[in-house]
Amino acid sequence: MKKKRMRHLLTVIVSAAMMQGLFAYALPLMAKETSFQQETTITQTSGSLTLHEHDSEGNPLADASYSIYKIMRFEQESTSRFVIEEAFQDVLKNVTPDALGSYSTTQLEKLSQQLTIKAEQLPPLATATSDGSGTVSFKDLKLGYYLVIETKAPNNYILGKPFLIAIPSTNNYQNHEEGSAWIYDVEAYPKNEIVTFDKTITDASDGSVKIGDYVAYQIRTSMPDYDASFFGNPTPATFIIIDTMEDGLAIQNDAKHPITVKVNDKEIAEGPTTYRIRAENTAGEEADLHISFAEDFIKENGGQPIIVTYEAQVTEKAKQGQEGNQNAASLQYNHKAGEITNSEKAIVKVYSFGIQVEKFTNEGKPQALKGADFTLLAADGKEVLNNASTDDKGILNFHNLDAGTYYLKETKSPTGYTLLAELIKVEIIADVDSAKKATGSFTLKVNDKEITDTSGTFITKLDNDRGIASIAIENHKGFTLPSTGGTGITLFLVIASVGILVISMVMVSKSRKQA
Repeated sequence: MKKKRMRHLLTVIVSAAMMQGLFAYALPLMAKETSFQQETTITQTSGSLTLHEHDSEGNPLADASYSIYKIMRFEQESTSRFVIEEAFQDVLKNVTPDALGSYSTTQLEKLSQQLTIKAEQLPPLATATSDGSGTVSFKDLKLGYYLVIETKAPNNYILGKPFLIAIPSTNNYQNHEEGSAWIYDVEAYPKNEIVTFDKTITDASDGSVKIGDYVAYQIRTSMPDYDASFFGNPTPATFIIIDTMEDGLAIQNDAKHPITVKVNDKEIAEGPTTYRIRAENTAGEEADLHISFAEDFIKENGGQPIIVTYEAQVTEKAKQGQEGNQNAASLQYNHKAGEITNSEKAIVKVYSFGIQVEKFTNEGKPQALKGADFTLLAADGKEVLNNASTDDKGILNFHNLDAGTYYLKETKSPTGYTLLAELIKVEIIADVDSAKKATGSFTLKVNDKEITDTSGTFITKLDNDRGIASIAIENHKGFTLPSTGGTGITLFLVIASVGILVISMVMVSKSRKQA
C-alpha cells in the first residue's frame, strides 16, 4: 500500500515539474537502467541525484548552480514512513505524503514556492554547479524527499522552477505506467530557456555612413513568461530594453523617425499600462533609449514576440575608421523573482571614411604645396559635396564619408602651378561580412586602379585603421610671364607691333598687284 501511494505521489510531482513555458521549463526525469535491481522493497539507505542542464535545443549548459534541501526523511526501521524535517514543519504542517498525492499541478507549484521561501532562510544540504557537460551531481543522499532549487542560471538564461524529487523513485515516474522496481540513482534533465534578443541594421545600408545619415535599427526579443511568484513583489516583475549610443549617433523619436513597439506583430501604443519610453541623447554609459514594460502588461503577454524599431542620426562627432560608432543594446529582466539582472550586450557598429589630399611638387626637391583648392563631387561628377584648401603641409581632408564613388576637382592651383586638367576618381569600397554589413576596413581605387600601398610620403595610399584614403597629387609649374610694367613686356609689344606692320604691308602689296 505504501509503495502504491508513493508511486501515485511521485507521478503527481513529476507532472508538476514537467510544466513548461519561457521561464517554467520541462523537467523530464529518467533513471539509469543499470542502477537498480528488480526490487519490490526498499533495501538501500542512500542514493544520488544527477542533473543534466541543457537549453531548448538540447545543448549542455555550464555554470548553472543548484542547492538541495531535504524536506522529508524516510524512516525504514519500523514504520517505513516519511517524516517531515523540523526546519520545514511550519510550511508542511498541514501536508502529509498521502495528501500530496491528490494535489493539483497548481497546488504543487505553490507548495514548491512556499518551500523555496523557507529554504532561502536556511543553509542548503548541498550545492553544486554544472560542468562543461552540463552535469550536476549530488552523491550519498539519504532516502527522502528533496527540494531542488536553481540558484544561478547561466548567463542570459532564466532560472528554472524549483521542484521536488524523491529518492528512491519507482521506475514509472517518467511514463506513468505501473512501477516494478526502485531507482536509487535518479537523473533529471532541467531545461533553461535563453533570454534571446537580436539587434540589426534594418535598412539597405551596408553600415557605412556619412554625417546626417539616419540609421534604422531593429531589436527582436520575447516577453518573459514569468510564473506567478514573479508578480506582486516589492521589486516588481521587470523587462526593460536599453540602447546606449556613442556620441557619433543621436537617438531619434519624432513624427518622421518614430520609435515603434510591436508585440505579437501588433503595434502597441505607449502608455502607463503598456510601456514607457525615455529617448534622449546622453554622454558616457547612460542609456539613450530606455523602454520599460508595465508589470501587468508583462503578465498578460508572457512569451509573446517583441519587435522594436528606431533610428539614430550620424552626428559631426562620428569617428572614422575601424573603431566605428557603436550602440550597445541590452535587456534588464528578472532572472529570479524579485531580482534583476542584465543580459549581455548586442553591439552594432556603423563606419565612416575620409578622403585626404596630399598636394606636392617634385620640381627642385619634393615639397608640399599650400593653397590648392579642391571641390569634392558626388558620384555623378556634378553635385558639390564640400570644398577645402591645402594647409602648410599640403594636406586637406574631407571627413566622415560613407563608402562610394567620389571625384576630386582642383579649382585653384598654388601660385605658379597649373591646374589639374581632369577630375580624379576615388572609390571607397567597404569590406563587408557575411551579412553584407561593413567591417570598418575598405578597398581603395583611384582612377579605376586598386591601391595597395599603406605608407610613404607623397604616395597615394590607404589607412584602414583611421579609415582614410590618402590621394597624393603632384602639380607642375606653368609658363610665367614677366610682371606688368617691366622691360620684358615692352619688348614683347614692340615685336608684336612690327609683326602687325609687316603683315599689313604684304596685304597692301598683294592688293595692288591684283588691281
